[in-house]
Amino acid sequence: MSEEAPLNSSQRICGLCNCKVSKYCCPRCEIFYCSLDCYKSEKHVTCSERFYRDCVNNELASYQNDEESRNKMIDILKRMNEELGEEQAGEIMENIDELDSDDDIEVDLHERIKDIDLDNADHVWDALTEDEQNDFEALLNKGDVGSILPQWEPWWMYRRREKKIQNVGGTNKKEEEALKKCPLLRDVPKLSSLTTIQPSPAIRCNITNVIASYAFVMRYFNNEIDPVEATIYILNICDSLDNNMNFCNPITALESVAQKCLQSNLIVTDEISLDVMKQDTFLILQGPSKSNKMHYCKAALSHLHTIFSEAKSNSKTKKIEQQTKGVFSKKFPEHKSEHFPKLVSSKISKCIKKIEYYLSYIESYSMESE
Repeated sequence: MSEEAPLNSSQRICGLCNCKVSKYCCPRCEIFYCSLDCYKSEKHVTCSERFYRDCVNNELASYQNDEESRNKMIDILKRMNEELGEEQAGEIMENIDELDSDDDIEVDLHERIKDIDLDNADHVWDALTEDEQNDFEALLNKGDVGSILPQWEPWWMYRRREKKIQNVGGTNKKEEEALKKCPLLRDVPKLSSLTTIQPSPAIRCNITNVIASYAFVMRYFNNEIDPVEATIYILNICDSLDNNMNFCNPITALESVAQKCLQSNLIVTDEISLDVMKQDTFLILQGPSKSNKMHYCKAALSHLHTIFSEAKSNSKTKKIEQQTKGVFSKKFPEHKSEHFPKLVSSKISKCIKKIEYYLSYIESYSMESE
C-alpha cells in the first residue's frame, strides 16, 4: 500500500477504537486495527468468530480415520465440555457424580465416530448430538476454541544437562528418544563441492533469521502444517529467504522476524508469542547437547526443505474441487485465501537451493562466531 499511495491519517487510525494508530489489517474484512483487544472487540466479533470457526473446521478436517485420531477427537470434545462446564455450568461441576459421567461420554463418542470419515468435517458434525453441537457453537462464540485444542510440544524442547564427569563412550537414552522426535536430517553435499568462495560471516545470522521464522510458524499452526500455506507465511516474515537480506548480528535477525510478524496482514500475534519465538530459536541453536549442538539446526532446515519442496509440488498440481456443502460447512464459511500472495515456482526453487546451502554450511562450519 505504501508503494501505491501514502496513507492519510484516517487510514492509519484503528477502525475499531478510533483512537490509536493501527498496526495491522484484518485479512478478512480489511479493517485496520491497533491491537488484539480491538480484533476481539464487539465491533469485530462477527469477523473474528469466523476466524476461530475456520480454525476448528480445519482442525476437524485434518484428522485421519484411525484409532489415534479418534482418541484425539474425543479429547477435544471432552475439553470442550469441561471448558463450558467451568463457566456456564458451575452447579454441575460441583457434582462429582456428574463429572464421572465423562467416561460414558467417551464410550458413546467412540461408538458414534468409529466408522465415519474423520477427513469430512460435515460427517463429524452430523455425528454429534444436538447438545454437543450447541455447546461447540457456544464455545466458538466465546472465542475460547484454543482451550480445547491439544497443544503441540515442539521437538526442540529437550536439552541434556551437562555433568562435570561424563561416562566415556556412554549413551544418553533420553537424548536418543528426543532425537527420534526430530525431523529426519537431509543429506547434502559438502560446501567445498558447491563453491570455492569463502562464506560470509553473515550466513550465521541469516540462518538464525530462517530458523526463527520456522519456529514461529510451527507454533502458530500448532504443528498442523499445510506446505503451501506454511511456505507463504514463512516467506512473509523471513527476509533472508524472501528478499535475500543479510544480517550483521543475530539480535537484528531475530528482531526482523518479530517486526515482520507484527506488520504482517496474515498474522495476529502478541509480544508474548514473539518472546516464545525468540526462546525457541535459542533452544534450536543450542541443540540437544553440547556434543551434538547442530542437530536441531539441521533438523529445522531439513524440515523446512521438505515443506518448501512439497509446496512447490502442490502449487503446481493442486486443483480446487467443488463439493456439496453439508450443514457444518454452510454454518461455518470456508476459509478464503484471496489475500494470500501467489507462490512463484522459480522463487521457491531458489529458496530450496539456499536452504541446501545453509545445511552444507552447517556441516562444514559451526554457528559460533569466530
